[in-house]
Amino acid sequence: MRQAEVQSEFLKSFGRLYPQFRFRGIRHFVAHSHDPFQLALRVAFGTPEVELDMLCIVLTSGDIPEVSHMLAQVALGADQYQGVGLPVLIAPRLNREAQHLCREAGVGYVDLAGNIGLQDERVYIEISVEQQEEAPKRPILTPFEGKSERVVRRLLLAPGTVWHMRDLAQACDVSLGLASMVTSTLADMGLLLKGRTGLTVMDGEALLDAWSEQYDLRRSLFQVWRSDKDPGLLQEELGSLTRGAERLHALTLWSGAQRLLPFDGSVAHLALYWSGEQRELAERLRLTPARGRTMVFVFSPYDEGVFWEARRYRDGSIVAHPLQLYLDLASGDEDEVRLAQRIRERFLSR
Repeated sequence: MRQAEVQSEFLKSFGRLYPQFRFRGIRHFVAHSHDPFQLALRVAFGTPEVELDMLCIVLTSGDIPEVSHMLAQVALGADQYQGVGLPVLIAPRLNREAQHLCREAGVGYVDLAGNIGLQDERVYIEISVEQQEEAPKRPILTPFEGKSERVVRRLLLAPGTVWHMRDLAQACDVSLGLASMVTSTLADMGLLLKGRTGLTVMDGEALLDAWSEQYDLRRSLFQVWRSDKDPGLLQEELGSLTRGAERLHALTLWSGAQRLLPFDGSVAHLALYWSGEQRELAERLRLTPARGRTMVFVFSPYDEGVFWEARRYRDGSIVAHPLQLYLDLASGDEDEVRLAQRIRERFLSR
């Protein structure tokens, strides 16, 4: 399920799923302003009444890799939300292992099946649905995760190319066996044609749609920094910093889109991928965790593929390929989705 679908279903079903709670209010956060949290819920329960603020992270599946990743993201920014509210994961379904991981991390959880676990200095509640059905097992191989995803990326970056398996594996820097399994999966999905003459994408739009449905920007761990410098000056310093250096960067989200498409208003933030340690970049650009008018979102890329075919501008700044910009923006809020569609229509339509 998409994040928006999980969130909508959770809010509609809240009273039915958790009758012991009384809804007091909701606050939707502006995109990425409080990442990794999407919204805050205030609920009350008990007599005398106790109020609880829940800082909510909406998951798309609730499987172990996604839960583990988001718990690590919460731990990374623990100092920022401490005392503000209880971080809570919301998912379609959380199995026993996922619930245990949340409890161990001191993070609350709720799911659409009725499982719930919340604990702070005033509250303790834990309910597990009896005879819980196991979530459907995911395929052993999905083309939209890990190094498998590199094959999809390369196919979309080179539309119309007829590939031979060995050449494709080499271009993706994956094993021949992995390339073969991924392309077989794509062929079974009706997205790729495998023949004697080679491999060709049957429907690039459908392949991109399938990838976008599975993609989540939050798979890349990130930190939010601040600076007194304007985003434009920070971009110039980034360009000087990475010109001819081992470290890589690539502007993404609105920062990247603004270099490709003119749109009204200046962006008061900066968003980028950075291949090195976060602290290293913070020291070189003099970023701080809490002071400064410009917010700087620094993502540690989940895979080096995010840098493939990025474009360097004259000022030295590098912008992620429109394919990566589209994926990142399409996993955001409504404004970002609209911007993603403009990127797609302008640069990715065949």
